[in-house]
Amino acid sequence: MHLIFIRHGEPDYSVDSLTPEGFREAEALAARVAGWKGRVTACYRSPLGRAQRTSEPSLAALGMEAETLPWMAEFTIRDHDRPDGSRHCVTWDLLPSWRTEQPKLAEPEGWVRAEPYPASIADEVVPRWEEIKAGVDDVLARHGYVRDRGVYRVAPDVPREGCLLFFCHHGLACAAIAHLLGIAPPQLLDGFFLPPASVTILHSEEREPGVAAFRCQCMGDTSHLREAGLPVSRSGAFGDVFSL
Repeated sequence: MHLIFIRHGEPDYSVDSLTPEGFREAEALAARVAGWKGRVTACYRSPLGRAQRTSEPSLAALGMEAETLPWMAEFTIRDHDRPDGSRHCVTWDLLPSWRTEQPKLAEPEGWVRAEPYPASIADEVVPRWEEIKAGVDDVLARHGYVRDRGVYRVAPDVPREGCLLFFCHHGLACAAIAHLLGIAPPQLLDGFFLPPASVTILHSEEREPGVAAFRCQCMGDTSHLREAGLPVSRSGAFGDVFSL
């Protein structure tokens, strides 16, 4: 089983759609996705417009439809004040000096109760985190992969060659992948940048019969943008990005 998480193209947040560059990225992505025709089992997408617009050319290239899943909306909780009076997005904009001083942020479940999250914020993060985990596991269970204490049980008659596409967002993808890998989301949210229209691929491994775990094959790949002569957008990054 392969799981492919695709971040939306360069966003125009003012209208929850894409910029002109984002639409060009979506077309370049579709040219890559077209090569997966016949290998994709199912497609899922966020209800937000930027992910929907990104998915449309790829779905047309595949001749498939996507199921819109509410839990796939971006993993963003309201802002709150930092000690210095500035504001930040709780789930994926922690200042490095804070993050490195909070060992709980590395705990797969304890991270939601770590400082500097105020209790009121944690009360919002926890149900959203639980919703994402349940959503991921529900989709996998539909395809015969049933979570059991951090791994997925797979019956002998379940097809192993399937490929699931998820058209979503940076934060949502990082949270879902963290659940699949059994790590804390802040390690991915603050440690990795998934460029717009990038592709992240996980594959399942059965080193024990009927017991599957997921492993990351590539994260944030933008080779299709390079082939189309498009630069890598820095939308969502706090520094410069490198375009090959």
